[in-house]
Amino acid sequence: MRELFLNYGMPFLVIGTLGGGMIYMLCSHAIYTYLKENYSDALPPRLELFMHDPEAMGGFMHGVRYAAKSGGWKRIESNTWRRLFIFNQGLGYFVGFCCVALCAAFIFWPSK
Repeated sequence: MRELFLNYGMPFLVIGTLGGGMIYMLCSHAIYTYLKENYSDALPPRLELFMHDPEAMGGFMHGVRYAAKSGGWKRIESNTWRRLFIFNQGLGYFVGFCCVALCAAFIFWPSK
């Protein structure tokens, strides 16, 4: 069982975390740009970040999460952008699960 996890489970979690995280960032940036141009009131009014540059510090991911929580994304009329938004939220949950499972694998790894 240990070898099965090391050969298949661990690479899946690493690729899911790193590759999924990159795809999540790209999709979030595209959605944030679309919302900023067309539905700017769906984004948070002011982002409190260290360097006050929301796009450089990953604030676009916070903006997309804010649009999801506040329900502002439901006003998007384009089916393509709505589907991309829903896909992005699901991808975010998948990446979070992979990251937590990867960390848990190292924390609860049985010692010989």
